[in-house]
Amino acid sequence: MSEAETTGARRPEAERVAELGSWHHDWSGLRIAVLGLGAVGFAAADTLAELGARVRVIHELADADHERLLDVIGAERVLAETSAARLGELAAFGPELVIAGPEVPADDPLTAWAASRGLPVWGDVELAWRLRDKTPRVADWICVSGSRDTAVAARLTAHMLAAAGLRVAPAGGSGAPILDPLRDPHGYDALVVELSELQLARLGEISPYASVRLDFDASAAAAADAPSRWATAARVYERTQIACVYNRADPETERMVEEADVVEGARAISFGLDSPPPSGFGIVEEILVDRGYHAERRSEAYELVTLDELHELGLAEPGFVQDLLAASALARARGAEPAEIAEAILQYHHASRGRE
Repeated sequence: MSEAETTGARRPEAERVAELGSWHHDWSGLRIAVLGLGAVGFAAADTLAELGARVRVIHELADADHERLLDVIGAERVLAETSAARLGELAAFGPELVIAGPEVPADDPLTAWAASRGLPVWGDVELAWRLRDKTPRVADWICVSGSRDTAVAARLTAHMLAAAGLRVAPAGGSGAPILDPLRDPHGYDALVVELSELQLARLGEISPYASVRLDFDASAAAAADAPSRWATAARVYERTQIACVYNRADPETERMVEEADVVEGARAISFGLDSPPPSGFGIVEEILVDRGYHAERRSEAYELVTLDELHELGLAEPGFVQDLLAASALARARGAEPAEIAEAILQYHHASRGRE
């Protein structure tokens, strides 16, 4: 069969794949290739096998534990050490859909091969978004990205939301693969999702409840490919529903918010170590304050914690304080009260061991 005939034969399957937007849609029998066998690749394979798809994992590094589990769940697997061998296996499988984990580079020849043939290539985040409704309790997504380590801000946000009584889990980054909490039979109220640069590049059309870009690396801003990297970084704010949180000391993240195409009514909320403007979080007279969500934010603010209290706990390092303020803005967007956030901050003892 010629490539044109093959393409024509696949058109109905391509339309079927494009329409898959729910756990409860029909995934059975679809040929889906998963690239890589780390924690994310295995989570994708396990999820898709549960949905009845025919899954083949193509990987270059041996992983005895995950390989054994793939055999248990009925997924196919191919270990190929060279790019040419992996590409041959992918072509022989003839997938209708390719899933690329966060470790698969943007210029990977397998994803390029798939794209050149009109095959959809999804990241793990896009797959998770389409499958987020397994239980009636569909979690709101709070997305965290940045040039530096995002783990602290993500964990702080989850900690604050838990203090507010929500069932919440961190996912991505240093947390579990995002597909794991989505499959929890009890569901979650919120997921705090860390996004890497490669995940942002393959984000798909997700719609975060709230989002933050902690910073945009100055060296990236000066690089030859700066416009492309900037556009990728800015994707975290697209289609945000409630709050776009940004560092007001970083003009690039502020510009990302200004240019983002968001859900009508979403607000821009800033954070920083200075005295905040209305719709901002910051520090006034050695007190961390919220002027973002106060009804009278032009003249009043909610007090959160004092710098003296943070010093006593060993939590007053400026970078950590910025993470506290960013996390507070995200948690407030999802309904946490100032007193609940203050309690969560003062009980956050893990940070006293240093940045996680």
